[in-house]
Amino acid sequence: MANAENLKGKGLDHRTPSEQREIARKGGQASGAARGLKKMRRVAAEMLADMPVADNELRRKMELLGVPEEDRTYQMAVVMAMLIQALKGNVNAAGFLRDTIGEGPGDQLRREKLKLSKARFEYEKVGTEKEEVSLAEAIQAAYEERKRRGGPTPSRDDDGGHTEAEGA
Repeated sequence: MANAENLKGKGLDHRTPSEQREIARKGGQASGAARGLKKMRRVAAEMLADMPVADNELRRKMELLGVPEEDRTYQMAVVMAMLIQALKGNVNAAGFLRDTIGEGPGDQLRREKLKLSKARFEYEKVGTEKEEVSLAEAIQAAYEERKRRGGPTPSRDDDGGHTEAEGA
């Protein structure tokens, strides 16, 4: 049975710092190589999917379906094949098409969340603007009240700037 006793002396915590660094270095190199290979495969798949269809029969089918000449790629052929399978009742093909056009349940949920976030932002923005307006109105009302009572009010100097009222 596997337990901590079986691991004694074999974990990284029982290795010297130089051994730990060497193991980590090798792991980093392997990780980088795996990422590079994955990227190369993705780029190759994109390149092949965007190539024009060479098969005459497939090109003819795409023409019959009304696919424009410049769009007759292998990627379009895959979508076309999925559409045909979905029409025959293949639920997985229908799901693939739904997800491809962005109508999956997750996509709808993200759109609704975005819509709610935008509405909340607008609501909060309007609330902030109302607070600013009410603050300005409060300052104006205080100024007018002070003026009515005959208290000191700000005055302008020769260059148009504000100066403090005397005795304030």
